[in-house]
Amino acid sequence: MSDPVLALLNEKGIAFTISGKDYVIRCLNPEHDDSNPSCRVDRVSGITHCFACGFKRNLFKHFGVFSNHSSIRVAKLKEKLNELKKSTIDLEIPAGATPYTQPYRNISVSTLRKFDVFYTHSVEELADRIVFPVRDVMGRNVVFVARHALSNGNPRYINYPRGVQIPLFPVVLEEKYTSIILVEGIMDMLNLYDKGIHNAVACFGTSTLKGAVSEKLLPFKAQGVTKIYIMFDGDTAGREAAKELKPLIEECGFEVQNIDLPDDSDPGDLGQEDVDSIKEYIK
Repeated sequence: MSDPVLALLNEKGIAFTISGKDYVIRCLNPEHDDSNPSCRVDRVSGITHCFACGFKRNLFKHFGVFSNHSSIRVAKLKEKLNELKKSTIDLEIPAGATPYTQPYRNISVSTLRKFDVFYTHSVEELADRIVFPVRDVMGRNVVFVARHALSNGNPRYINYPRGVQIPLFPVVLEEKYTSIILVEGIMDMLNLYDKGIHNAVACFGTSTLKGAVSEKLLPFKAQGVTKIYIMFDGDTAGREAAKELKPLIEECGFEVQNIDLPDDSDPGDLGQEDVDSIKEYIK
């Protein structure tokens, strides 16, 4: 299969070396005299990152190339996705786990069942918690996100097992969509899904996403997603986080639009009328 990133480097006469899964080139930042090449280029996505000056840029966007190699790039992204499929293990639902059988925070039982939400007393870390299985692209459980059943329980959320790189949720859309709505928390995503927005995706906080934007969005690019709406909490922290995340996602080749919520509101608390309005807005 042809390599559009390599072809573009050759076309522009850019010298490179190969290091692992990256090409290494002189930084594209005109303000950086990179005499010792320190800019890495992802060989699949074309995302560049200079570790000396911090400069980041999508190689195709930098040179004004937007469509010539799109089909090849998607195919190569799927190749990389296949590599990710082999990299995770499948957690077993604990013995004696009980499906959650009552509405929770205005989210219906049918939605909770759809995502196999459960509780268990057989695992000490998960006791007194509502547990949400988070799956990879192959449908394997990679981590359990567990929310304390008590409103004042501490910590409110834990990931089990700890230290696992958590994918976006859900990482596989149930239908073909060209856009997703990116929200912060799992309850935000479930509330939107429950009220009819089935392309809502939780990122579990921007700090976990910022360091792996390209990799975590890869499955959605392979599924045909081209636009991402960012809808974070309607407070200063949420708006600032969305503002910081927008250019990082754009560098991955997506169109990005922020949806600002009213002050002190969040996607997890929106009622049916509000969600219906958002559905109309994103059509």
